[in-house]
Amino acid sequence: MKLFLLPIGSWEPHPGLEEDLDTRIAAKIAEILSERVGGNVLPPIPFSASFEWEESISLKVETLSAVLRDVNESIKKLGGALVVVNAHGGNSGLLQAIARQEGFYVIDFYGSCGIKVGHSALTECLVAKVLGVIDTICEKGKEWPRRKVEGARIKVGRYDEEGYSFYEIQIKIMRCLEEITKELKGLEP
Repeated sequence: MKLFLLPIGSWEPHPGLEEDLDTRIAAKIAEILSERVGGNVLPPIPFSASFEWEESISLKVETLSAVLRDVNESIKKLGGALVVVNAHGGNSGLLQAIARQEGFYVIDFYGSCGIKVGHSALTECLVAKVLGVIDTICEKGKEWPRRKVEGARIKVGRYDEEGYSFYEIQIKIMRCLEEITKELKGLEP
């Protein structure tokens, strides 16, 4: 079975980092996995249903769902399997729901690797640096804005969840990619 890896991230403000950082991380993960298991890396989808952040460029849920459905149907006609590689936390639940409905695979990078990432801060920056996506000095962010009542959108800033070192991120990513590689090689034709 031929795999088609489709990176998806987001286009949203990352203070101190690039707006397309999530997409670039997803594309790099897809590239690494393709080298290990074969298959095609498709051009990334640079937008997502990223309505949680102010100043994002986003697709409506139904638009993203329709795009993924059409891509999946085209790949099935080619005798292949779609594997969506996600590196944007706000996509996680939505992509899983669409995948169950439409019958494709999803790799939720951060969830799969057990990396608790905030937004535009140390952990996300270190992940990008380990993958060679950026060459930036990484800085710690603020405390995540946790409240009892949340609005639909969160003010953009640097928010961290965990305090990992470069080495810890590197080890987590290496181990996780090995596990994902094994799973992809074991997919049924």
